[in-house]
Amino acid sequence: MQIGVKFEGFPMLECEIHSTNLGRAYFNLVKQNYANQSPVYRDRLKFTKDYVQSLAHQANDYFGWQWSLSNLNLSETTIMHKDIEALVGTDFSNVPEHLDNVVHDLHYGLHLLQDNTPLNRLGWMQIEWYNDNGFDADDVPFTLGMEVGDLRLQNPFVGHGPLQIYLENDYSKISQTCKFHNFVRPGINIVTLKYDDFTAQEDLIAKFKQADPMFVEEHGVEKIVSYTGYPVIGKTLNVDVLNDIIEYPNVLEFQSLEFS
Repeated sequence: MQIGVKFEGFPMLECEIHSTNLGRAYFNLVKQNYANQSPVYRDRLKFTKDYVQSLAHQANDYFGWQWSLSNLNLSETTIMHKDIEALVGTDFSNVPEHLDNVVHDLHYGLHLLQDNTPLNRLGWMQIEWYNDNGFDADDVPFTLGMEVGDLRLQNPFVGHGPLQIYLENDYSKISQTCKFHNFVRPGINIVTLKYDDFTAQEDLIAKFKQADPMFVEEHGVEKIVSYTGYPVIGKTLNVDVLNDIIEYPNVLEFQSLEFS
């Protein structure tokens, strides 16, 4: 099973999906969504600090938040992230339609600011649909590391898995922030940076126990560890093309998908 991903000015990326029950269900989900609705691709190079600040001003004005937007440092963006998590939950029913794109772009931009890296495409590139489509899955496999060109499942919730909480040292509201990846959405997430194997599971559990022992008691160590890692669902075959796309200096435009 392959999904071809075409960006303007580049050959098609050949994305091979794992030949598993989960992989086949995911492939069909993406194909069905593409037949019904065009997806959205947000290029990282668009998300300057000024652009994110303009989005945050709109959210402040509408929702009555009192965000400090002068610096957008990690402490400020973490507060903003928590407010968005509380507002959205697992869907966008609390967000008026005319602000859907504002909140989506703001949520995405906050992740980029919190990475504290220059604007580039290192990390991931995501093509996604903004709807409620998807399916429950309790068999999502997690890898401890990722390579450039790996395809990972889209984060299904506004919230973080255990590993992201650990890596961002974000333990203030684990019961609200921590979301286990048990739902598959149709997004295509292409990894653009090598992620070394994560080997600090014991330290992760210790930090969770210290910050929120009730959360650990409720879900259990085994479950938390089993959802720690990266949900890889396939790989890009022509990584040379992907590398050219990663290094492209202008805002990138998505063109089309093909299925075979």
